[in-house]
Amino acid sequence: MNEQDFRKQYAALQESIVATPELKERAYNAAQQTGSQQHRKASTPTKRPTRRESQLVRTRRWIPSLAACLVVGALIAAGTPLVSSLNNSPTIALDEATERCGFAVRAYAADGSAPLNPGTDNIVAFDRDLGYRFQGGDDYQMSGFFTGCLFHVEGEGIARVQANLLSGALYRVTYEDVPTDPDDPRRGELASWKPHARGTGEYYANYDFVAQKQVNGVPKISLAKLMGSTIDIPASDDPGITTGATNFGFWTNEGEVPANSGDDPLSPLIDLFDGEKLTVTVTFNDGSVSTQVIVLHAANFETLTYENGVCLTTQIAPSDEAEGLSTARSLYGIIVEADDSPFPLPLDNANDRADEVLPAMVSPRMNDTFHATTEVDGERVDTILPKEVLVTPNNEISFTYRYEDPNYSGGKLDILSAELTMKEASLVLSDTIPNDKALKDCTSVIHRWLNGLAYMNKCSQEVFGYGYNEDGTLTSADHRYTSTTITVTNHSNAAVPLSPDALYSFVIRNNDGTIEIVHTGYDLDFEATGDVLPSENPLRVTIAPGGTVELTILRVLPNYILANENLILMPNSSDPDTQAFLLGSQ
Repeated sequence: MNEQDFRKQYAALQESIVATPELKERAYNAAQQTGSQQHRKASTPTKRPTRRESQLVRTRRWIPSLAACLVVGALIAAGTPLVSSLNNSPTIALDEATERCGFAVRAYAADGSAPLNPGTDNIVAFDRDLGYRFQGGDDYQMSGFFTGCLFHVEGEGIARVQANLLSGALYRVTYEDVPTDPDDPRRGELASWKPHARGTGEYYANYDFVAQKQVNGVPKISLAKLMGSTIDIPASDDPGITTGATNFGFWTNEGEVPANSGDDPLSPLIDLFDGEKLTVTVTFNDGSVSTQVIVLHAANFETLTYENGVCLTTQIAPSDEAEGLSTARSLYGIIVEADDSPFPLPLDNANDRADEVLPAMVSPRMNDTFHATTEVDGERVDTILPKEVLVTPNNEISFTYRYEDPNYSGGKLDILSAELTMKEASLVLSDTIPNDKALKDCTSVIHRWLNGLAYMNKCSQEVFGYGYNEDGTLTSADHRYTSTTITVTNHSNAAVPLSPDALYSFVIRNNDGTIEIVHTGYDLDFEATGDVLPSENPLRVTIAPGGTVELTILRVLPNYILANENLILMPNSSDPDTQAFLLGSQ
């Protein structure tokens, strides 16, 4: 089995293997660079709702600018009640609702991420962040559906915001600047954040969803926290409610949904909010209060495709969609009540989910081994390891090692090869990491998991069935730390960068010559001595031309694998006739 076949076989498992944050860091850096170059969507400043006093009656009035944000309500001249032609519902006009209440509920482009264009037919569209994804099934029941439909409250002298969503729950979204310092520890945590990592980490463990997005054309970190069906937030606790910097969105985990429906722009989950009521009450600094009640409806909206993604417009798509018309499903709302009444619902359950974090997604348990196959004439056949190629560990094995061109600077990536030899393979078992080294100081934890020790520990427990105690011991008595030492010589005239995690594989050879590849953990650490050249990549070992290194790699293996007399160390070579070390002979 050559390296190419091994990599093909290994790639087939990636759907069930948790990706380490190393690659996410690369994507994170690329996204940050792309975000700064992305099309900036300018917004025109708007006047905020203000209150005006008279001797006879106190009214609150807001005169919006021409480029005002869409508001949950009808953008019409005046008059109430009106009837929306979309649903025959009575509608209160924007100017009258704000005159009565002194505040506005801004919806589309609430975070400044898109142009502030009015909708049509006396309605307002909720923009929808299509970046919130889930897998459906059990994941939906645990993590729910973050719609990405955001709104915020805007007005002068806001002291408190109370709100209720009749079904589902509200989540709060705040923003912080993207860390640009390469040494900022938040970078690693952000790069590795995913629903699987929820509840782990030092900086973002208390958030339910973390993502990067554009706000007024500037890359920001979006931090979402589920609050509950009713929220009660004073400005003293969150000044963002007075400036519009804090947004709120709709969440649900009710009902059952098809798998991967969260990836569908026309996701039927949006329809769960159809007909729901959003009640928003504002308490002002002078003690006065006012309330708006908004009825939500679901519809398909036309979208525009940009170089870096898809943008929802405020135009509802025709029922008989034209060919090639791109659409996404989102919400719109109409104001049906607007007056000076206090919050009409109980507050005993307000913010009841603010102090808890949604359960993290769980990675599926992997088998300890997978059957090796090779592609022959377009078909997969069993990989056969002849008994004749097996040698004892004190022998020397010659093999061809393939690696990516270290001088790659763009264009086609060249795959280079070098002739190497490997000898003196040995295993040392231990209950703790050798040399009293702390797990947090291991190379893989630092550079592959970006110091995300808690996340790595969680993934290891779920995927491989063991974790790490604080004293460095393993949580499972059925596993041992395994230090594998080999001597490798570079017989080429060029320096060769080795990837220790891809240099060889442990396999179990069956009696018929077929093999099972062992995959029972992450490479944790390595040490190299000898003719080692400096490397910019801390996860690589560069051997000098003609040089020899002694390489020790730390992994975790199950006891039953270690005790198998057919345990083999097989170089990942492009030569199918490469020899392999029979470790069971030790």
